[in-house]
Amino acid sequence: MLEKPVLLAFVTLFLVSCHRTDEKFCSCMDKSKEVNALTEKIWQQQATKEDSVKLKKLIASKNKMCEMYALKNGEELLKLREDCK
Repeated sequence: MLEKPVLLAFVTLFLVSCHRTDEKFCSCMDKSKEVNALTEKIWQQQATKEDSVKLKKLIASKNKMCEMYALKNGEELLKLREDCK
């Protein structure tokens, strides 16, 4: 009788350990949000010249950080995005 709870605990632990969040993708998403926020500020014409320079650097950083996800399909990206929440 004790075997079932132990087996259930091991199976649960195994399944939880297999489902890991891709921290690099989450960082990529965070950087993309920064780019979007600064872009919106610029479009609203509430930005300074420094904001434009910062945007250029942010975009370069985001592109480097996110390049490994460029070839993933939409379903994969949605799954990764859900895992970041």
